[in-house]
Amino acid sequence: MKKIFKYVSLSLPLILGINLYGAKNEVKIASDMTGDFLMAPLYFAKGDICSNIKVMNTNEYSSILAKVTIRESIASHEVDLPILLSPGDIWSGNICQVKGKVILKSNDDSNHPSALGTLMGGIDLFKHSSITSYRENDYRKGYVELNGKSFKLEEIQKENLDFTSGYIEIYPIAQFNEHSKRKVKKSILVDRWNRLVEKDISNPKLRKYGVDNDSLSGLVSFNTEGQETASIPMIAFENVHSKQILGEAINYTSESDPSILIGKTNKTKILKLLQNSDLSFAYDNSGEDQYLHVAFPFGYKEKQSRRYKVIIRDMNENKHTMVFSPKYIMYNELACISVEELVKITNNKKKFKQGMIQITDITNNDTVQLGKDKSASLIPTISRISKIGNKDIFINIINLPAKN
Repeated sequence: MKKIFKYVSLSLPLILGINLYGAKNEVKIASDMTGDFLMAPLYFAKGDICSNIKVMNTNEYSSILAKVTIRESIASHEVDLPILLSPGDIWSGNICQVKGKVILKSNDDSNHPSALGTLMGGIDLFKHSSITSYRENDYRKGYVELNGKSFKLEEIQKENLDFTSGYIEIYPIAQFNEHSKRKVKKSILVDRWNRLVEKDISNPKLRKYGVDNDSLSGLVSFNTEGQETASIPMIAFENVHSKQILGEAINYTSESDPSILIGKTNKTKILKLLQNSDLSFAYDNSGEDQYLHVAFPFGYKEKQSRRYKVIIRDMNENKHTMVFSPKYIMYNELACISVEELVKITNNKKKFKQGMIQITDITNNDTVQLGKDKSASLIPTISRISKIGNKDIFINIINLPAKN
C-alpha cells in the first residue's frame, strides 16, 4: 500500500506565540507573507511526491536578483542558484526523487543562463551540494574530505546527506527600480548580476540600501503526477536586507552564508524571533500516521541535536495527562518525530485517542544557533499520512489563522 500525504502547516505565530509587529525598521516576521528574506520550513521529495518551489517578485515596478538555497535535512548542506526576476515575475522549480536520486528541474527563463541548460535536464542535488561541488578533485576520485576524514561518496550520501527532505532559504541580492511594470530582458539582468559581483554599483537604477520589505513571497506546493494537492507558504521576514552586498560573496558559485548575505546582526535577530522552548499541537486517532517536522535554521552542523520534554493530554477535559520528565532528543537540522510513537509512551492509546501534545524545554545540545543549552530557534510543521489505494496524493493543507 502506497501512502497519501496530508500536510497541515501550523501557523508559526499561533503555536509559538510570536509577536509579528515589532518596532519600525526592526527585523520581524511579516504578517502579509511578503518580505525581503524568506524561509520555507519543509520540502519533500520521495516516492511519487514532488515539491514545487515558487518565488514571486511582488514588487511591480522593480526587478529583483536573488539566490534560492536548498538545504538538506541532516546538516543543511546546500545547493544554491541565482534567479533574475523582472517586475511581477515568478520563478518556479521542481524537486522529485528519480531512481533513488533527488533531482531539481527548472525550465524557467528567470534562471541564470549558465545554469538553465543543466536545470532543464535536472541536477542531482547530492552531486551539486556544497559538500562535493567545492571539492572537485576529490569528487572525481570518488571520495570527499569531511571533518578531516575521507569518505566514499555513497557513504556521505547515506550518512551525511539527505535531500529527500529539507528546508529552503531565499536570499535577496539586489533591487533595481525600473519605474515600470514592463518585463526586463534577462540579458540586462544577467549583466547587472555580473557587475555586482565585480563590485560595480554605478547603475542608477540600483537601490543602494538593500531590498524593499514587500519584494518577495514564496510557496512550496506538493504534487503527485503533476497535480497540486497541498502547499506551505514561506515565512517572510522584513527589514533584513538593509544594505547592498557586493563581490564574490553574492556569486552563485559561492555558498550562501547568512552572516555575509544578511549580516551577523540580522541573522541573530531572526534566530531570536524564532527562538522558543515550547510548541503545542492537536492529535487524533492516537497519532497514527501523523508527524511533527521541526526545522532549526542556521545550525549548519553535522550530528547536531536538541533535547526536549513531552506532555500528552487527552481530549476529555485533560482527565488523563502524562508528563514525561526524561529528556528526549531531536536530531539533525530538520527533525521528524512520529506522533504515534509519542502517544505510545503513555502505554494506553485508548485513553489518549485524541488531545494535545506539548513539546517543552527544547534546548540546543550543541554550539549552534544562539548557543549550547539555549532555547532552540525553530519552525514546526505537522503532516498526516493516510493509506488509500496505490497512489501517493497530498490531500490538502490547513493554515491556521495567525494571532495579531
